[in-house]
This record gives sequence, structure tokens and C-alpha cells, in this order.
Amino acid sequence: MIKVMIIDDEKHCITTLQHLLKNFKDEVEVVATTQQSIHAKALIEEHKPHLVFLDIEMPIMNGLELLEQFTSLPFETIFTTAYDQYAIKALRLSALDYLLKPIDKQELKAALEKYKSKELVTTQEQVQQVKKITQQKIMDTLALSTIEGLLFIKMKDIMYLEATSCYTTVFMSNGTKYLASKTLATFEEVMDEVTFFRPHKSYIINLKNVKQYIRGEGGEIIMENGTSINLSRNKKQQFLEMFMRI
Repeated sequence: MIKVMIIDDEKHCITTLQHLLKNFKDEVEVVATTQQSIHAKALIEEHKPHLVFLDIEMPIMNGLELLEQFTSLPFETIFTTAYDQYAIKALRLSALDYLLKPIDKQELKAALEKYKSKELVTTQEQVQQVKKITQQKIMDTLALSTIEGLLFIKMKDIMYLEATSCYTTVFMSNGTKYLASKTLATFEEVMDEVTFFRPHKSYIINLKNVKQYIRGEGGEIIMENGTSINLSRNKKQQFLEMFMRI
């Protein structure tokens, strides 16, 4: 059985999630709930849950501050949040899992499946990254979900990304490359649209690493490492307008 704990300052949110989890009663047991984040650490230590559903925004102590109380995290976390574009982007950049309120039954099922397949990872490094992003509004680091685990890379060091089926290959400026278990569309949602551009359905490029543009129906983009990337005809004007020409 998956031992679950729910932490949310709103009672109706706890009640709703408990009701949804009853659909998975053969594999999930809710061992504790609390609306008081200041009491949550003691409850976690007492009940030792495998999985914690944690609201981000709570009075007195928010979800990130609660997790900071632990030296290590002996449980996985699924954040629950009302729609906040900035917070969601921070969670995605840090490769942390979340459910958007009101929680959907199918999305909850998918999250539990991720837990069972050991795809959920929660580390203090991720927590600190989310805190840094939300407090300072700095989005310079990306947490890549790779086969080996999580890899933290500077976004400025990415040269381009290429879609590989439902995975994405990330090519770095120093010549290394990584296979990430996320689609290219997922990367597009979180990357800075001033620096990164999707010239073709299979690529996202770092505009700072463009070396040359060759004219054509759509055209051809040459990256600093010599890689040639096709430019879709319908993206041509947008691409050319991103550069100062003399």
C-alpha cells in the first residue's frame, strides 16, 4: 500500500482529494491530513508516508519552507496548486511533479502511476531551485529528467534541442548531449522565448548560438557547432525579426 499524507490549508481541498483517492483504495491509504503546515513535519515523522500531497501556498509556512526542514526527504512529493503561471513554470524547470486544482481524477491516476514506476523524484536541490526562481525570478537552471536521474544544467549552455520520439536530446555548447525523458513541447513551455526559438517542429535553438542563416523557401540555420537546422516557411519572418540587421 502507498501511504499518503495530504497537507493543505483549505479543508475542502483535503476533502476533495481524499474522495478522489478512494478510487484507488486497493493501493493507496491516507494515513494523515493537516491544514496546519507548522505541525506537518511532526506528523510526517510519526506516520512515515511514502507520498505527500503538498499545497505550495499556505499561511505561516509554505510548502517549500516545510520541505526545507528536512535534512533529506524520505518521501516523494506531489505539489498541489491553484493556477499560477509563474509557480508552475518554476516546478516544471525543477522537474517536480504537481497537480493543478481542482484536481482531475485522470491526472491523479497518472501521478500515482509515476510514483509506482519510480519516476517521481524529490530532492532538496530541486526545492531550493524552485525557491530561488519564485523569490528572485531567476530562471537560469533547468533540471533534466534523464535515465540516470536528475541533471541540473545552465540554460545558457544549451545550444539546441532535438525531438527524439517522445524524448528530447539536449545538445550543449561544450559538445556533450543528454537524452531527457520529456517531449520537446514540454521544454518549449518553460524556456525563455527571448533566447530560445522553435524554428521547426523537431528543434528548439538557442538564438545566441546561431552562426549563419542561408536563404531558401524557409531557409537553413547553421549553429555554432556546424549543425544545419531547417527553418519552417511559416517561422521565417518571425526568426529574421529577432535579429538586428545592418
